[in-house]
Amino acid sequence: MSRRRVSVSVAVVLAAVTGASLTAPAAAAPTPTAAAVTAVQAAAEPVPAPFLALGGELKGAGTTGFLSEGSDGRTRWTRYADGVSTVIEKSHYGRVLGSGSDTVVVVNQETYETPARSATVYDMATGAPPVTLRIDHLPEVGGAAGGTVLAQTFGGATLSLVGSDGGTATTREVTGMTVPKGWLSGKLNDAALVNYYDADTNGSRIGVVDFATARVVDSYGLVGPTVEYFPQNTYLSPKRVAWLETERGEPVLVTAVRGRKETVRTPLGLERVASVTGGLVGDDWFAFAADLFDPSDAKVPTAFTARSLTDGATVELLDHARSVTQGPDGTLLVIGDTAAHGEGVYRVAVGADRKPAAELVASTAEPDDATVPVTYVGGGVPALLDLDGLRRTRLTWQFSSARADFSVELTSRATGEVFRRALTPVSGSTGTGVLPDGRVRLEWAGEVEDFREGASPAPNGAYGWKVTAKPWNGKPTATANGTFTVVRTPQPHDYGDNGSPDLLARTTIGAMRWIDTRWDDESGRLVEVKDAGGYSENGWQTYDRVESVGDVAGAAAADAIARGANGELWLHQGRGTTVGRSFEPRVRVGGGWQIYDRLTGGSDLTGDGRADLVAVDKAGDLYLYAGTGKATAPFAPRRKTGHGWGIYNEITAAGDIGGSPAGDLVARDGAGVLWLYLGKGDGTFAARTRIGGGWNAYTDIVGIGDADEDGRPDLYARTSTNTAYLYAGTGDPKAPFKPRSASQAGVRAGTGTGYGQVS
Repeated sequence: MSRRRVSVSVAVVLAAVTGASLTAPAAAAPTPTAAAVTAVQAAAEPVPAPFLALGGELKGAGTTGFLSEGSDGRTRWTRYADGVSTVIEKSHYGRVLGSGSDTVVVVNQETYETPARSATVYDMATGAPPVTLRIDHLPEVGGAAGGTVLAQTFGGATLSLVGSDGGTATTREVTGMTVPKGWLSGKLNDAALVNYYDADTNGSRIGVVDFATARVVDSYGLVGPTVEYFPQNTYLSPKRVAWLETERGEPVLVTAVRGRKETVRTPLGLERVASVTGGLVGDDWFAFAADLFDPSDAKVPTAFTARSLTDGATVELLDHARSVTQGPDGTLLVIGDTAAHGEGVYRVAVGADRKPAAELVASTAEPDDATVPVTYVGGGVPALLDLDGLRRTRLTWQFSSARADFSVELTSRATGEVFRRALTPVSGSTGTGVLPDGRVRLEWAGEVEDFREGASPAPNGAYGWKVTAKPWNGKPTATANGTFTVVRTPQPHDYGDNGSPDLLARTTIGAMRWIDTRWDDESGRLVEVKDAGGYSENGWQTYDRVESVGDVAGAAAADAIARGANGELWLHQGRGTTVGRSFEPRVRVGGGWQIYDRLTGGSDLTGDGRADLVAVDKAGDLYLYAGTGKATAPFAPRRKTGHGWGIYNEITAAGDIGGSPAGDLVARDGAGVLWLYLGKGDGTFAARTRIGGGWNAYTDIVGIGDADEDGRPDLYARTSTNTAYLYAGTGDPKAPFKPRSASQAGVRAGTGTGYGQVS
């Protein structure tokens, strides 16, 4: 059973740990006597563990302390004697492994894709110098048991025990089985469970690996089908082996006495099971809890209960349990709660009466709340969300308690697209998550999500929101609902009415693709939303030039113009939707447009709020076609505004990139130099300013609009070799662009039909 809870400040001493040493200061960590190490140590009173109050799980338990990972992602070793917690440092991709001992193993790994290079073994009881084991040849680490690392080669060809002999790494390949599959969750200091394929029976088996001989000494065939909680629910004690199978969809505990072949199948009496967690206690008990689905499919936890494997007697140990790990000498360590002692880490052990009992060893200082429901108190979602110029906007809701699993859904009423998020604990003034006082906070980036296509900008319009709280104590789910409306100012390159600029990309065979883009904060790059290249329409091969020209037809969405080989100009009016996105039926603008070598549009050059079109004829004269906002006649009669523009082989309407009120142009000359023409607001331009050279590398230069969401227009550029870049605008006419950043938007690697033009 796993619940994610809100992190709180750590009230115990944290000894800083480095990769070189895990040892706490000498004054705080005296070397235990031999007797103290062989018997489980316990303080007279439970030690504090506030870092587990609202989340986390147990990773291991020894005689002197336990290993846990809190909801803040930190792994800590906490001593029973005085409550001192040591943070176990690791690399970003490293792992911290524990077992039923005082040994902690840190696996060193550079990335998820690269293999593990080494494993460092720490003795938390004595503070002895750590031992580093090289495991380059066995990069897939499956776990640790005591001071032994369980590892295998890529693909699982061999399974091995890696240990230390006087500081020197030793590797022993496990024998006594056929094709290995991997290590299972049951581990002791001297043995572990392994899953392997038996070629003789064509089935899976569980085997007990004896560390002394590096051999499988006992093995058992699996009969029932596996389910989501198998094979992690496998258990090992000095006396028994146990695992879960299913019969008619219900979990059955299968047990065997080690050294014997006979197995016993014990139904657990659970129906509609979501998950089971537990472990073997002493010689003859199995303790477990489960999450059960109620008729509404909400998960309801059961009590943590021990069942005798000899006579079927039961003992209820905890009201709830959310994490269990094997301890030494047949004990379990459990994060759970009781009405008498509240929430914390409990040790479960068999007492003198031969029955298991639970003792609180570390308290989170959280009360038992078995009878208290979680309720919705109120929210801070405005009716209107203006997302102009915002990378994130904050939405908040208030619940009576943070002790629940929370999730948020935002659904576009127009498209059905949904943003979903399961919320993790958070503290501080920023960040998405659940705060200790029951506030639910979402720092929304204005995006919706699709599991096949990833995140995409949220379209404008009405939304419904829903926040769901599933209390940890099994009380009814609390749900809050409401609505809001997203609005943004129409953008010149936005065809989907979602605030993000789009690209029009025509393939070499004449298909037009609408590529929706978004700014990815993580990578700092402009990326495509749709992996398949966006929406597509065929038949555009009849045009020799296509340009995105902003809103010239009077609707909110951007429009495009296309010129046929005979000189006819056509208007393709955007529909402004992300569903079945395409253009309205084309409208003829007029003929004779073959006299122009260059066409570009999208900037408001006249200051009337409408996008305009400029054209350069074969004589090098520049003409302005002011936008009218009428679909039937989108442009006013032409007006000559300049001459000498024949020196340029590319002209792009770039919006207001120079910081003045009017739209601007950039133009590339034959030498590859890019020049800036600041608009005066009357359709004419100031004297040109040199931007820089080397721009002849680009096939297309596009005034894409505000792509990086900083409120300033940017420039997109694509080469003929299938690379693309974004030049973020600065608003400074002397240096209008930042250094370029690479982009995958508008490129088609390995498709066979590349883009002939992107606008």
